Amino acid sequence: MIAQPIRVVLSYIVICLLSTLAVAQEAAGPFEVGRRWVYEHEGPRPGAMEPNAIDGQRILHVVGVVGEPNALRWVIEERYTNGPNVVGRLYVDAERLLVAFDIENDKGEVAPLRYDPPVPYQILEMEIGQKQTVETTLHMPRAKFAVPTTLVVERLEDEAVAAPAGEFVGCRHYNVVNSSTFDIKIAKVPLTEQRERWYHPQVNGLVKEVYTKGPVKFLTWSRPGYTATSVLASFGRADVPPGSLPASPATGPPMPGEPESEDLSGGPVPWFVLGGVAVVAAGVVLRLRRRRRKRTAATESPINS
Repeated sequence: MIAQPIRVVLSYIVICLLSTLAVAQEAAGPFEVGRRWVYEHEGPRPGAMEPNAIDGQRILHVVGVVGEPNALRWVIEERYTNGPNVVGRLYVDAERLLVAFDIENDKGEVAPLRYDPPVPYQILEMEIGQKQTVETTLHMPRAKFAVPTTLVVERLEDEAVAAPAGEFVGCRHYNVVNSSTFDIKIAKVPLTEQRERWYHPQVNGLVKEVYTKGPVKFLTWSRPGYTATSVLASFGRADVPPGSLPASPATGPPMPGEPESEDLSGGPVPWFVLGGVAVVAAGVVLRLRRRRRKRTAATESPINS
């Protein structure tokens, strides 16, 4: 029989081990469920094709964790105070790599996209003055297309940033240029984006971002470029609303028997997603469908004598 003092010591050791394990598990992930960032925003929604201003607030919220114990992914949701719908959800792994994301249109229809290989989310470990090129491919299994994408990331001099949430000294300053080409049989659509970002570890996120989208042209269809700015208004914890975590996250290919669809009509790309390819794909697909329908209607219409 174990003496009382020994039992007390053993209990203390077990408690310490459990506490250490809990701390280690908490430190193993880049985010906490419930963490939220609110930004004051000026200009269009970054990543969207239509340069319509959506001045107001944008909200990023960590709404859950999905995946196996050895492959956990934190789900970060984006929405706006001037709209009831979720814009998108990101899936970020323990290495702070963006693995996949969902985009959602005004009808609540969701399209999953994936990066292969995953890309850095918000920050990249590099020295001041260093420049790094990241090559990846954006896949949309349901629409069966893949878009090679190149990111050129440069770390600039650290800067202090004054925001509504406070003044943050020593922000990591990055410039990210994203180039990709949506290749279809009849044409290639080049896309360019630039993001100037200021990140601070106290926030564990962005303090400020200036987004610039280059103009897009496809045959007779075109959209002008634009600039948008987001500045941190507040950050902290907030309860996750019920039903925020999607039932079928973008963590793998469609399940057997799951219908495939190309319809992304109106689906905007989240501001933090590296590329506006999905929206271009939607516009191109819809435009081609309209042209085919017009040709079919013209062929089938009776000839008036």
